[in-house]
Amino acid sequence: MANYSQAHICQCLSRIATVKRNSVVTIAGNRHNTGQQFVQDVLNLARGLLEIGLRSGDIVAISALNSEWYLEWILAVAFIGGIVAPLNYRWLQIHQHYSFCEIIQGIKEICRFISIIASVKSYRALKKCMVVIFFTNLSNDFLCAEVIWHHNNHLACYSTSDSSLINFQSFKEASRAITSIRPVMLVTDESSDSWYLELQHNAIPSLRWHVSLGSSSSDFVNKRDMLTADILKGYSLRSLPFAHSWAPEGAVIICFTSGTTGSPKGVVISHSALIVQSLAKIAIVGYGEDDVYLHTAPLCHIGGLSSAMAMLMVGACHVFIPKFESKSALEAIEQHCVTSLITVPAIMADLATLIRVKKTWKGRDSVKKILNGGGGLPSELMKEATNSFPKAKLISAYGMTETSSSLTFMTLYDPTLETPGQLPQAFGNVTPNSVHQPQGVCVGKPAPHVELKVCSDGSSHVGRILTRGAHVMLRYWDQFLAKPSVSTGEVWLDTGDIGSIDDGGNVWLVGRRNGRIKSGGENVYPEEVEAVLLQHPGIIGIVVVGIPNARLTEMVVACVRLRESWQWSESNCDQSSKNKELLLSSEVLRQHCREKNLTGFKAPRLFVLWRKPFPLTSTGKIRRDEVRREVMSHLKSLPSNL
Repeated sequence: MANYSQAHICQCLSRIATVKRNSVVTIAGNRHNTGQQFVQDVLNLARGLLEIGLRSGDIVAISALNSEWYLEWILAVAFIGGIVAPLNYRWLQIHQHYSFCEIIQGIKEICRFISIIASVKSYRALKKCMVVIFFTNLSNDFLCAEVIWHHNNHLACYSTSDSSLINFQSFKEASRAITSIRPVMLVTDESSDSWYLELQHNAIPSLRWHVSLGSSSSDFVNKRDMLTADILKGYSLRSLPFAHSWAPEGAVIICFTSGTTGSPKGVVISHSALIVQSLAKIAIVGYGEDDVYLHTAPLCHIGGLSSAMAMLMVGACHVFIPKFESKSALEAIEQHCVTSLITVPAIMADLATLIRVKKTWKGRDSVKKILNGGGGLPSELMKEATNSFPKAKLISAYGMTETSSSLTFMTLYDPTLETPGQLPQAFGNVTPNSVHQPQGVCVGKPAPHVELKVCSDGSSHVGRILTRGAHVMLRYWDQFLAKPSVSTGEVWLDTGDIGSIDDGGNVWLVGRRNGRIKSGGENVYPEEVEAVLLQHPGIIGIVVVGIPNARLTEMVVACVRLRESWQWSESNCDQSSKNKELLLSSEVLRQHCREKNLTGFKAPRLFVLWRKPFPLTSTGKIRRDEVRREVMSHLKSLPSNL
C-alpha cells in the first residue's frame, strides 16, 4: 500500500485545482489555462500514459523548449511513478543554425581537401563556386569554419569563430546521455525533432515511443509516425483520482550536469529534495500565490526546474517564453506584469542593455523579486540591474545540480531597506565576520534545510566544502551503464568547491578544487582572481587559466573582454588624459589587483585581450580547457588579440 505521507511533487495539484480553480496559472503565447484546466490536463496525460503501458520506474526523456506542456509532462510522468530526464535542447542546436547545415554530415569526408580549399586567396574565386569553406581549427570534436558563398550577385559570410562553434562533441554528449539512462519514451517538440531523427541511426532497444510534447502540425506528426499529447489525453477508459505513485527510492528527475569538467553526468533527484529546495526558495525569496513568474531558465536545468516547482507549490502564475531572448522577455514582463524571474549574469546583462536603449520601460515597477544564480554580478552590472528593476529585491544563490539547486542565499539589494541613492551591495562584498580574514567571494548563508561544513588539513581555515541533507541527490546515474552508481547514503557530499565559513555563518568561495592553478608552489583559484578583476568598470568578461611554465610550473594568465568604448593598450604614454579614463593595460589591471589586496602570487603574470565570446558549455559555463588550449596555441605571438 502506498505511503501517502511520503513527499511527492504532485501533492501541490489538489491545492491548485481548488484555490486557483478559476485563476489563470499558465500563459504561453495566446494559450491561457486556469488552475482547473491545468490540473485536468496533467491528470488526462497521466491516464493516457498508463493506458499505453508506462509504469512506475520507467524513464521518459524530454527535449523541448519551455512551455506549459513541458510542465504538464513533468508532473504527469511523476504522477504515475515515472522518472523524467530533461535533455538539453542545445545539445543539438547546431542543426538549426544555418541553411547550409545539411553539409555538416559530410564534412569529415571532405576534410582531406582542406588544403585545397584553404589555398583560395581571393573572394573572386566565389564567381566560380557557390560555397567556399575556410577551416580555421580542426580537432576530433570541433570544427571552426568561415563559410562564404555568392548568390544573385550578393556576397554572404557566416563565421563560427565568434559565437557559434560547430560542435561535434554536442551530439556525442547527447547520445551518451540518452544511451546511459535507457528511456522507454522520448518526448520532443518541433524544435528538437532532430533528436529522434539522429537516434534512429543509433540502436537504443529501450525506446518504445516517440511522442509530440504538445499540439503539433499534422504534417510534423504524420511524417514521423508519432503519438501526440492530445491523443494520450483523449483516452477515457477510466478516470484517474488523486492517487499518485512513486518510482523506486522516491526518484523523480534525472538532471544532467553542465559538463565543465567532462561529459555531463546524470544526477538522480528525489521528490523530497525538490520539495525542500522549493520550500527554501519560498521562504527566502518570498514567493507567493500572487506572483507572476517568467520562465527565463530552461526547464532542463536544475535552476529552472526547482524555481518552477516553488511556483507550483504556492500556486503562482507561470509565463512561458520558448527560450530566453531579451526582447521577448521584456515584452512578456510588460504585457503580463511579471513580478518574479531568475537570471544569470548574462541574462541580466542582456536585459539591462536592452532596457537602457528603450524609450519607455513599463515593467520597471512590476518586478519585485529576482533570484540570480550562475555566478556573481560585477559592481557595474549591479548598478544597471537596480536601475532597470528599481522595485525588485535582488537575491543571489549558490548551488549545483547535485544539491537540487541552491545551497546558500544572499540578499544583494532590497529596495525596502536601502537608503535612496545608496549604491547596491556588490556580490560578495560583505564585511567579514571572523577572526580569520576570509578569502574569495561571499555567497551568503546556508538555506534552513542545508547542512554545510569545511574539511581542511588543519593548517588553514580554508578547505573542501561539504554538504548533507534531504536536498542532496540520490546518486549519479552511470554514464555508460543503465544502472545506478553507488548511493551517497549518509556520507557528506563533496561539492568540489574550496572555501571557508566565517563566524557569522557566511560561506566564502575561493574556487573549484579541480580548477586550481599551481604557480610557484602556491595554489591559485581562478574564480578568486576573476572576482577581483570583474570589479574593474572596464571589464565585461574574464577567464583566468594556468599555462605551463618551466619556472613556476604554471603561470597565471587572464583573458580579458573589454566593455564597450574601452580600449586596450600596453603603452598609454601618448594618450590624452581624457582617453586614459577609458584605457586599460596590463599595468592598470595589476595596479587594480594591488588596490583590491589580491595576494601578489595570485595576480596574473600575463593579460590577453579576448575579442570574441568565451566558449561555453550548453548550460552557459566557461569551457576553461578550451580557453587554455587557444591561449597556448597563440603563446608564441603574444600579446595577441584572440
